[in-house]
Amino acid sequence: MSRIVELLQELVRIPSVNPQGDAGTPHTGEGEIAMFVGDFLVALGMEVEMQFVEEGRPNVIGRLRSKHSRRHLLLGPHLDTVSVTGMSIEPFSGELRDGRVWGRGACDTKGPMSAMLEALRLLVEGKRLPAETDLWFTGLMGEESGNDGIEFLMKSDFFAKRGVRPDFGIAGEPTDLRVVHRHKGAFWFRVRARGRAAHASRPDLGDNAILKMRKALDYVLGELPAPYAQLRDPTLQPSGFNVTTIRGGHKLNIIPDACEFEVDHRSLPQESHEEILARVRAALHDFEVEVISDRPGLDTPADNLWIAGLVDILGGAGKPLKERSGLLVSAPWFADCSVMAKYGVPAVAFGPGSILQAHTRDEYIEAEELERGLDVFHRWFAALP
Repeated sequence: MSRIVELLQELVRIPSVNPQGDAGTPHTGEGEIAMFVGDFLVALGMEVEMQFVEEGRPNVIGRLRSKHSRRHLLLGPHLDTVSVTGMSIEPFSGELRDGRVWGRGACDTKGPMSAMLEALRLLVEGKRLPAETDLWFTGLMGEESGNDGIEFLMKSDFFAKRGVRPDFGIAGEPTDLRVVHRHKGAFWFRVRARGRAAHASRPDLGDNAILKMRKALDYVLGELPAPYAQLRDPTLQPSGFNVTTIRGGHKLNIIPDACEFEVDHRSLPQESHEEILARVRAALHDFEVEVISDRPGLDTPADNLWIAGLVDILGGAGKPLKERSGLLVSAPWFADCSVMAKYGVPAVAFGPGSILQAHTRDEYIEAEELERGLDVFHRWFAALP
């Protein structure tokens, strides 16, 4: 069994389920896996620090110094996984079967994380460190519930205190080893109506919040999407405004005094979330409008020199732009790289594994794909100046 497969198995066997919502297990949080990764990085001689975002939920940050430290590459896989509720396999087995490693996080995103970690180990063992590029490994907490870890890191003075500004970032995600340089953003908001409770036999004495909510639903599903549906993007399609939850009322025989629904809008990179919020609040001034999550889209130029170097390693060197473009893709989902970009660090998402296996009942990653990911990361790191 290869060393990278064994590493991934160890990572999968450490539960790191995001605690928000129905986790499906009492073993939640990133504390244990952060300690494992931290010990791994320390063994490589890296400078390691835990950055606690919440109690028991840290980012783990390691720095592999080059001789001159003139450039800084930020590697950012996330430590947390989604819920294990409803899984059809043992979520933490890390079993190797049929050429696949199985378990929660095997694909999203402990597989890409293993490839990064093992590539760092090969660099150190082979004494092939870049001459002027520091490699920063950041195992990030809280990606699955709103990019909390990367937001905390980028907003903090962590890099400024060290006189560092990252030049480029990679969110470790299962992208089939294609470079995701553009993706949609996510704007989630809640609309709440207030009414007045009364006995259901006297509705005239109450104010039915559910009935009031019809106006808001009509607006969000009808008028609001119109201008955004007309937008044209070279690689991404509009997603609309999706009402994904609705709650109202307390009991069958009580006129409801409250009702709320939540909206998931996957925005194109050129959309302004501030403009959307202003439109909603102006139109629904009789309602409470609360932002749940505000994550921008990603639009890193394809001609970025860091991207060009990675595409060369993937086999694009010397090929015409049309052929190279197959290695550069857009995605309908969002990842931590958009937060890196929001704070001025050009970034992409990249890694082995298929997004179609992420969050599934029987999550796995192909062992061969894992090995290919390791090879790409190792050759790219070794080729850095």
